Amino acid sequence: MGVLGKLKSLWWRFPEKQDNLPSETGRFLSKTNTPENSPIKEKTATTMAEKPAYTRQRRYPRYSLQGMDLHTHMVTIEEVDLQNISISGACIHTNRRLQPGRTFLLTIGNDKMSRSLRCKAVWIRASRGDDSTHKQFISGLQFQNISSDEIVSLKDFMRNFGAPFETRISDEFKPSPLRFSITPHIKAFLKSPKILNVRTISLCGMLMESDDAPEMGNHYFMGLPLPHEVKPIMIRGRIASILPRTKNGNPSFDVGVEFLSLEGPDRARLDTFIRSL
Repeated sequence: MGVLGKLKSLWWRFPEKQDNLPSETGRFLSKTNTPENSPIKEKTATTMAEKPAYTRQRRYPRYSLQGMDLHTHMVTIEEVDLQNISISGACIHTNRRLQPGRTFLLTIGNDKMSRSLRCKAVWIRASRGDDSTHKQFISGLQFQNISSDEIVSLKDFMRNFGAPFETRISDEFKPSPLRFSITPHIKAFLKSPKILNVRTISLCGMLMESDDAPEMGNHYFMGLPLPHEVKPIMIRGRIASILPRTKNGNPSFDVGVEFLSLEGPDRARLDTFIRSL
């Protein structure tokens, strides 16, 4: 296939942009002496008003999964600011409102802490406009099932990069162990496993429901378990669209995902599943 042939084969990768001028029929009618109150002209104007400015070309049809209870598994990663830490938990600044009780993995960007720490969000509140951070929320994390090796690593990290608080924090929760303020701020990353309901699917993407909006354009690795199969389909996807909506009085989002990488066997399995719908 020549270069021209290859370029022609890629036409479907880009939505066809249409200008705001009338269609070919509309342009033809505008050049004729059609009366202003002509039924033909009125019908053409109505059709053009309903026609979107951009026509989205889809390679494959989408299929509704309503009532099938199909979910995808994905892990989101957010950079957070580590404010203080102890052997039992940490306090972080974050851009999103964490749901208390949810489990996360906290990874500290330092050689002293090579392992991710399993933790649970205990509380969250709006940030008070601390000039040292642009994050919107501050949250308390409680470490879960921390090992003796992880405790040793935590103590080494706190001694090297933290300054101990003079007083222990004690509010509505139990008194905490001695905490160390981390200055300067050490980069940390919060990994959040999520299970999201899938509403529609095709061979090139899917539409999911989410309680919060991921970053537009970000790439994620996802697992899609299919009915009556043990091994999930592994997908690398890009967040292609985010549409806010309301579900049961609570804000939620329809998140469109474009499949960027789908191995041959997994693609065949997905194709077989879609054909069964």
